[in-house]
Amino acid sequence: MSTYGMKDASNLMIVERGTHNVVLYANYANTSNVEWKSDRVYAKKKNANAIAWDGARTGELTVETELFDLKLLALVAGDKELHSGASEIMKREAYVLSADHIIKLDNKPKEGSVSVFRLKKDGIEHDVEIPQLIDGQAGSVPLMVEEVSVSAKDTSATITWSASAGADSYVVFRNGSQIGQPVTATFEDTNLTPETQYKYTVVAINKHGQSPLSAAVVVNTAASGSHVAGAAVKATEEAIKQAKNAAKVASANGLNFKILENGNIQLSDANLVGAKYVVYYMANVDGVKSFTIAADKFADNFEIFADSYIRDQQNGEDHFAQIHFKNAKPQGSFNFNQSSKEPTSLSIKFDLMPDENNEMATYKFIED
Repeated sequence: MSTYGMKDASNLMIVERGTHNVVLYANYANTSNVEWKSDRVYAKKKNANAIAWDGARTGELTVETELFDLKLLALVAGDKELHSGASEIMKREAYVLSADHIIKLDNKPKEGSVSVFRLKKDGIEHDVEIPQLIDGQAGSVPLMVEEVSVSAKDTSATITWSASAGADSYVVFRNGSQIGQPVTATFEDTNLTPETQYKYTVVAINKHGQSPLSAAVVVNTAASGSHVAGAAVKATEEAIKQAKNAAKVASANGLNFKILENGNIQLSDANLVGAKYVVYYMANVDGVKSFTIAADKFADNFEIFADSYIRDQQNGEDHFAQIHFKNAKPQGSFNFNQSSKEPTSLSIKFDLMPDENNEMATYKFIED
């Protein structure tokens, strides 16, 4: 009878259960390990094991690899497909500022996503954050909302303000939580509690972002049954001062940037020609492959055919060997280890379970 040796990690064909439609072929594993276990209990006679009972067998297939197909990651993550097409990407682009003070980005930025910094000499660490120009003109976020006024009844309040230059809409906050987004400079807040204090603030919004937060107005609702609005309440001088200080509005002659219609960045003349700047932004990029890991979404069950070769000790001939795992499910936990010193490694484990015939795996060897 021949004896054999084996020196290889299995190549894996992962297929849909029952259909044999191939989902993935992986021939790049460094190791593939199968562990079969069964819990055993004993009846003892004079404290010695006399009768043994074996529990149902369980199995686990572990695959370790430093090369991987992106579809393999999607599979174990529970996303049935690797998605291809356009997608939003966070970009970081560094530049040396030229004399025209224009930064030409690789992609057009998503509205409201741009951040600009001047860098230190190392070209990495941030030195100064450059604010977006706030002047209410084209390419600017709106001016800070002013003249906020609140008139309160027992269970409702009417908030009004002066229209902000460049605004497309507004967001109204009560006690720091958003309660509405009107397109005009007024909003009716309802379902309030009588004789209760509330704080209102407003921001203006356009396609470039949002304005600084307005000065806060603090108002008390009337007693229950009071359906006549009380006197209008406005922000205190101290609240207005605090809001303006927090806004840090940049003048046209200060350090600032604006977004041009073509998506490029125009820095003001006060920024330093020859200095290093970095722009962070979101952009819609073509040619993206992606998968998503969801908290409540897990991989399907598969069949796995694991191929390798065994070598005959007597004549040195290699013979085909295959293991058919009949019901394999990737575990919900998997490791994807990244390091600057070593190649990235991926460890995937499959739980091996019985099929409808209570069979878990078949080992096949072709000697001819």
